[in-house]
Amino acid sequence: MGRVEGAQVKRVLLVSPRSPANFWDMRGTVQAVGARSLMPSPALATLVALTPTDLPIQYDYCDEHLDALDPGAQCDLLALTGFSLHGARLAEISAAFRARGIPVALGGPMATADPDGARALCDHLFMGEAEYTWPRFLRDWVAGEARDTYAQDTAVDLKDSPAPDWRFVRGKDHLYMTVQASRGCPNKCDFCAAQLMVGAHHRVKSIDQIMAEIEAVRRAGAEVIFFSEDNFHVRRSFTTALLQRIIEYNTALENPVQFSCQASVRITDDEQILQLLADARFSVVFLGVESLRERCLQEVSKGHLYRADLAERMRRLSSFGLLPFIGMMVGFDNDDEHTFEEIEDFLEQTGSPLCSISILTAPDGTPLYERMAAADRIAAPFSGRWHFSSNIRHPRWSAEELTARHRDLFSRLYEPAAFERRTQRWLDGVSYFPDLYQNRRRSFRSWGKLGHLVRHYTTRAPLPLRRQFFRMLYRTLRADPRLTRKVITVLTQYLHYHSFVSDPDWRTSTRSST
Repeated sequence: MGRVEGAQVKRVLLVSPRSPANFWDMRGTVQAVGARSLMPSPALATLVALTPTDLPIQYDYCDEHLDALDPGAQCDLLALTGFSLHGARLAEISAAFRARGIPVALGGPMATADPDGARALCDHLFMGEAEYTWPRFLRDWVAGEARDTYAQDTAVDLKDSPAPDWRFVRGKDHLYMTVQASRGCPNKCDFCAAQLMVGAHHRVKSIDQIMAEIEAVRRAGAEVIFFSEDNFHVRRSFTTALLQRIIEYNTALENPVQFSCQASVRITDDEQILQLLADARFSVVFLGVESLRERCLQEVSKGHLYRADLAERMRRLSSFGLLPFIGMMVGFDNDDEHTFEEIEDFLEQTGSPLCSISILTAPDGTPLYERMAAADRIAAPFSGRWHFSSNIRHPRWSAEELTARHRDLFSRLYEPAAFERRTQRWLDGVSYFPDLYQNRRRSFRSWGKLGHLVRHYTTRAPLPLRRQFFRMLYRTLRADPRLTRKVITVLTQYLHYHSFVSDPDWRTSTRSST
């Protein structure tokens, strides 16, 4: 940071709180490849980048997934961010530092969605995007004039959003690192807080900005880059231009990077986009399918995304070697006892190895929450968890019955035999192999990850998983060696999902509070 001559340096401690065990922490996979956490916080790295260079600010950084936080750490300000899932830990950290007279600044999704709850945890509350409010706050704070609330009520112009400053982060510690190409989602899904956080208007960074972010995370050590926006593919012309630049960039690298993203099912409408994704080395596409029933999608204002030929669309996406990670939900009013079998059959028929099955939940501030509250169907505060629990009273099932059905479905999906059948069907359906990277070799670090994975399966995985790993690897090498990288990707991911449904501590820690 720049310094003001003669000014006293202000020390700011940035803390990324640890997450309780949950489906999205990817703990099993992280451990299997020798990493230490899923991904670092782009929000905190962005705060560093937003700091005016003329202010006497010095940052320290603690990611609790990597290192224990010292509650006696010396600083002039503690800066926190987190989701509702982190609420309890945020409260603990804040209380420890405020008890020592150190002020706390809190922003991020929890603070924006539940400002009343967040206000009790901090001295300076931040709501909304930070590009304008954080520099303003720092100037006020250094001058001794900081306010208790900073709210960004209008959409930030993304040309003013700098690339995150990753100086505190080593890519090798993390499974992924993130890049954000856009903000705002035009889909008004009732259960989703995206519009509350970043608005409905879809805003994009310039392609030069995005490529600078990609290069920054690559230099920080990232080998897999996750596009963090909720919907990667909104404007076709922009997506096409961005993917073409990524292909140009990636093919010039000695060690090309891999990408993953989230998108709506609309992305399966366009084979050209699917081919560009494959050529750009995208490996996994998370698809928010939610339900196979149009009536269920209509309940949450997502009926316009219903596709009667969804199975064919999944096979089309898979044919390009893209792994569909399908997001589904149960617990709609129009669900019945056949819903769970329908989901299982769909995944089997389409050869979709990976699926997240959530229970419909109403986050604070969403249209679904308001509707459920008006009908007296909110049974508990939103915990930030989407698996094995819900805060909504279902008209058909008790909370215990719904969560039991949900756990049983999850367990059946990730039984080794069921997973292997789906994976083999997916591999058999891959027909497109980009020829742009034929002479590229795995980096030393990639080989190290593979070594960790093999050792994990050999020494720590249960015997059925160990046999499955080597059987599938051998079968793939014999059938088509070009699929080897893909089967390793799936088998690496599987370790987490199998652990999640098998570990009794995880299952009981996420039981419904309703």
